Amino acid sequence: MPEFTVSVGRCSQTNDVVVADASVSRQHLLLTIDSVNAIRVQDRQSAYGSFFWDGQQWQPFQQITLSANDYIVIGKTKLRLMELIIAYQIRSRSESL
Repeated sequence: MPEFTVSVGRCSQTNDVVVADASVSRQHLLLTIDSVNAIRVQDRQSAYGSFFWDGQQWQPFQQITLSANDYIVIGKTKLRLMELIIAYQIRSRSESL
């Protein structure tokens, strides 16, 4: 799988994946995907922050490497990273038609 980058946030004009949640920043996250087991997730100085589940509690992060099966929270929205990748792929395919 070649590396690719996905932007995530509330604004549809500036992101590859849009999260419709007022607590999500306009440009919240940047994902750099090397493989399903190596996804670099970077918070883009969001207002409410970004959190990952460490097995016991939600921990804030600025940048972390996770896998596609890991969960994160942005704003008030809980997401599995695989959901973001699938949403990006669906949008990319529909734009190329």
